[in-house]
Amino acid sequence: MREPILRAVAMPPRIFWAPFLPAGINLAIQFPFMFMGMGIFEMNPLIFVFPIVIAHTFLIVYGAREPHLSAMIQAFGRVAGGSKNIYKCKGTKLAS
Repeated sequence: MREPILRAVAMPPRIFWAPFLPAGINLAIQFPFMFMGMGIFEMNPLIFVFPIVIAHTFLIVYGAREPHLSAMIQAFGRVAGGSKNIYKCKGTKLAS
């Protein structure tokens, strides 16, 4: 009974062997550029396929080394902003 829960935590979701969130970000960035290049400049879409494949291969390799890459990106997004100091002081405080 516990196996599906533990397996979901131990093996995060993937898209074609790459971590879900970085692969989604990769496609969300590169596909609009591909369609703009095809529509505006009448470029061949094969020119855009090579960078997509190279980036996805990089994500596969990096995702194999760090399987929880999606969780790391989500955690960084929540705490990426700095904290505001209550009292004036020199420098940046990491915690208040």
